[in-house]
Amino acid sequence: MREKSKRTAKFATKTVVYCALMTALVTMATVTLGFRTGDFFFNCGDAVIFVTAALLGPLPAAVAGGLGSFFADLAVYPATMFFTLIIKGLEGLVCGLLMCLFRKISAGRVLSALCSAAAMTVSGALMMTGYYVCNCFFYGTPVSALAALPADAVQAAASVALAAAVLYGLGLIKLRDRLGFVKPSVPPAPEYVRMTSGGKDVAYRGNNPADD
Repeated sequence: MREKSKRTAKFATKTVVYCALMTALVTMATVTLGFRTGDFFFNCGDAVIFVTAALLGPLPAAVAGGLGSFFADLAVYPATMFFTLIIKGLEGLVCGLLMCLFRKISAGRVLSALCSAAAMTVSGALMMTGYYVCNCFFYGTPVSALAALPADAVQAAASVALAAAVLYGLGLIKLRDRLGFVKPSVPPAPEYVRMTSGGKDVAYRGNNPADD
């Protein structure tokens, strides 16, 4: 019982540390890793949210995406920071949930990459929808809010491409199982069973606890 409590506390501490780290990275990527051309502004914040969802899972991605983007808006454009908190938090949550779902039904590196790209694309579309609703309040009418959709589409598409390149092109996805936030896709070994006949061991199934 005490050992289980220690493991739980260690996991909770690790979760807080990684959430704080990825939140800071989302903020920095949004504020500093971007460029502006007229009314269009591209940043790498969404790409970091997608990477967080792939490596750490839905809840850390929701926290890092929501808070990280909130602090970024607080620094550069406070008018949308509360919209951003919800929109980017949901983006990270949905992306992480979809990636966990797709991992259960996909096998192989290519199919896994395609499923992850699909999850990021859906999440990017959710982000676009959220900001469209947000812009309806700022621009006054739904038709006027359509003017910002092309920029959001470029933001989403570029973020998916960048995140996929980092995760699968550079091999960062290999860290996923090592970090221990997302369950491995390989099914666990069957439970160890000891079978005897006449007082003698005749067969074993699964991993022998004595080998651990």
